[in-house]
Amino acid sequence: MKRPVFISLKGTQAYGREEPESIELLTQGTMTGRNGKYAISYEETELTGNAGVTTTFLILNPSRVVLTREGAVRSRMVFAEGIKDESFYDLGFGSLLIGICAQKIEVELGENGGRLHIDYTVEIEQSMSSRNSYEITITPLEEGIPCEEPTEK
Repeated sequence: MKRPVFISLKGTQAYGREEPESIELLTQGTMTGRNGKYAISYEETELTGNAGVTTTFLILNPSRVVLTREGAVRSRMVFAEGIKDESFYDLGFGSLLIGICAQKIEVELGENGGRLHIDYTVEIEQSMSSRNSYEITITPLEEGIPCEEPTEK
């Protein structure tokens, strides 16, 4: 199964005791799936600071997700609940050693889309850097693009 999808992604970071900061991305991409494994891919833009990069979330099972970035920057992060993964994050002009430790992974995906949630911490060069989360909602494009919830100001 391969289908075009609408992807709503919210990434949140909190450094130390500072208030969390979030960025939201609404884009189109593809979702492929077979035998309970899914891949969600999209092209980054100037808005995310990663123009020319393809980002893919590969959901191997409900407790293991691999995030890859290919293009101008390259990285691979493995999210597995309670297990620390270390890898090099290529910035194009050098790389950093990063450690990822997922505290919680929630996967509710099927042929008609769904959601993925990951809570994790990041270490840079073996020093704690931030607490993070991804909240991703996937909707097949055939169903139309969902409306955003109104917010009060």
